[in-house]
Amino acid sequence: MGRTFRLLAFALVLWPSAAEAQRFDDFGVRAQGMGGAFVAVADDASATWWNPAGLATALTFVDLSGSVLKGGDGSIALAFPSLGLSYYRLRISQIQRSSATTATTPSDRQDNGVAGSGPPSGEFGLSEFGATFGQSLTRHLVVATTVKLVNALGDTRADLDVGAMAAFGVVRLGIAVRDVREPTFGAGPDAFELTRRARAGAALMTPAYGRIDRIVLAVDADLAKSPIAGRDERVVAGGAELWWRGRRVGVRGGGGTNTVAGGSSYGAFGLTVVPFPRLNVDGAVTRSSDSTRDRWSLGVRLTF
Repeated sequence: MGRTFRLLAFALVLWPSAAEAQRFDDFGVRAQGMGGAFVAVADDASATWWNPAGLATALTFVDLSGSVLKGGDGSIALAFPSLGLSYYRLRISQIQRSSATTATTPSDRQDNGVAGSGPPSGEFGLSEFGATFGQSLTRHLVVATTVKLVNALGDTRADLDVGAMAAFGVVRLGIAVRDVREPTFGAGPDAFELTRRARAGAALMTPAYGRIDRIVLAVDADLAKSPIAGRDERVVAGGAELWWRGRRVGVRGGGGTNTVAGGSSYGAFGLTVVPFPRLNVDGAVTRSSDSTRDRWSLGVRLTF
């Protein structure tokens, strides 16, 4: 019995104490404004995050974008029709450790961002550097991947995202899988695993009609539940985007719900203004009964 107890304690120390997934709508100002329904849209530089295959459907030849979010998270991405380069910086909130694991953790840890001495709040920074590559299989289907280096808790791991996009007239279908390799960072009780997350979506892109230049209707759904900030999430989302005045003004809105028992719902609104040709200024606000989703984001895009 004593030996079994010692083996169990040893496993608790070595096993990653937290498993976290990144929300799909952590980045992309347009996507956030549409309530996170963007996997089948993804036609700007944020496709490097949302769906790598979306780069092949970009509306412009070159798209350079940068964004900042509430709390200091941010991104910068450069996209061409079949190539993208990106950097994303965000905070991860670890799951609260069990009492058995906490007992093995020194009480005088300092917030220095290295393995074994994470911040007492359970939050730390995570950075991703990515290169996106795509390939058209037919005139209707594109597949792509983002190869990336992810840094957290002083460790750097290789990972990748994959995606596919199919277009049939005004209808588009997309699927994306993030963090395919499920990398683990740190060691002992402070280690955590970045879990895989998959989402599918559909979008309807209407042509210009009268004074309306473009209408986008989209729905997304997570294909499995994943841990986010200490709780399970499986989101279904829907959103719409409307462009007019020669695509110099865009308005969007949407929302979603966590279908896991006890999950919350949220709503979002976004706006794009093009004060000068090729300069897009984007903004979005999300509100929810779950405070972890309450946020704002601002972005600037240069298109050529």
